[in-house]
Amino acid sequence: MIATVTLNPSIDRQLLLDDLAIGEVNRAELDQIHPGGKGVNVSRALKSFGVKTFAILVGASLGGRWFDEQLTALDIDHEVIITSGVTRSNLTIVERDGTVTKINEQGFTITPEILNEVRTALSNLNLKDQWVVFAGRLNQGAPSDTYLHLAQHARALGARVAIDASDVELSDSLWSDGPDLIKPNQHELASIVGRELATIHDVIDASREIISRGVKAVLCSLGADGAVYVTANQVVHAEPAHPVNGVPVGAGDIMLATFLGDGANADALPNAVAWSAASVALPGTSIPTPAQAAAVEVLVHTDLQAGRTLVEVS
Repeated sequence: MIATVTLNPSIDRQLLLDDLAIGEVNRAELDQIHPGGKGVNVSRALKSFGVKTFAILVGASLGGRWFDEQLTALDIDHEVIITSGVTRSNLTIVERDGTVTKINEQGFTITPEILNEVRTALSNLNLKDQWVVFAGRLNQGAPSDTYLHLAQHARALGARVAIDASDVELSDSLWSDGPDLIKPNQHELASIVGRELATIHDVIDASREIISRGVKAVLCSLGADGAVYVTANQVVHAEPAHPVNGVPVGAGDIMLATFLGDGANADALPNAVAWSAASVALPGTSIPTPAQAAAVEVLVHTDLQAGRTLVEVS
């Protein structure tokens, strides 16, 4: 069983329209609506992948009960902790020519009392040797080291810890003998080490620097360049054999889910890249089917092209 914790979930909506006219009334078609937030996306992907999951999330009074309905319909075991406020919406606007505009709301404020309820929810699970994923941007009012304390609580319960966050929220979650895995993209990894990462070699060096601080392993997503998995003594790079077109919303969450669900080791990387790539062509934060993922050819590089310049230089 893999547990996920989402403190700031979102209602993910994708709209289609011909052209976005700034300053005017736009008539759009609702293309997709999904329960979202990175941890929720990980649980949805795990369900599709065939791995048991339990989703813990905090939902505001406006919108929070909708998550309970949606996760129940998806047959995902879960606990929604209700607080006051408004659950945020993440809006993706897709124009007919392929232009994508994203509007992400900030979300509700979280309190120490609610964080204590999250700890209780974790304590009620049997987490011995199980993965717990802490993922997504933190709420207003949450200290930047919130994931650090929650992750240490999960570790004390016997869990293995994976963290997928950004900027100071990620850097403040690292501790000696810390997370078993972090999953940044190259931009998030660059923000931790404080320098541009232009090549795969740069990404490997930055990952090893983070590992020297106590992290056990780094799974770094690289957009069109696939992903690298780095430990203290191992590096693997995998990428789609052919370019993938579409909107990569949620692709990193799907990569993390399938990587963990498939064993969380170097052998799991190609399949995780395939599932992630398969999601890019789908609308919104849709989860691929096993058949869609199997149709993606993946290249695994044993002889690393370490000096190769990344498509998306951080």
